[in-house]
Amino acid sequence: MGAWGTAAFDNDDASDWVYDLEKRGLAAIDAALADALAATDLATPTDTNVIAAGEVIAAALGHPVDGLREDIVELAIFVGPDVTPDHASRARAATERVLAGSELAELWGESDDGPEWRRSIDDLVRRLSS
Repeated sequence: MGAWGTAAFDNDDASDWVYDLEKRGLAAIDAALADALAATDLATPTDTNVIAAGEVIAAALGHPVDGLREDIVELAIFVGPDVTPDHASRARAATERVLAGSELAELWGESDDGPEWRRSIDDLVRRLSS
């Protein structure tokens, strides 16, 4: 995974997932959540996609991360009418699975920026709980 920052969309996998979101809308979100919740071993890009989906859900429910890219804000507005509290609940559970043990968490755990990444994911969990 090529990453240039700790934010949810600061990597190649999440950027690729945005293309799916543009094409399939809520179906892309549902697939990302289902894949993450069903996976025995949470690996990339599944773990990365669920973080991206969680950010879109949080934004759609009125709790966007500071500095969210404008194109993601627009996509969140587009899917917003169909996003439910159940989406937030499933995204929170899937995100907590990423934190508990995933390839992404392991990669960030080996990085100097790991604590910053962890704070951003903890913040996502909090915003999905609002």
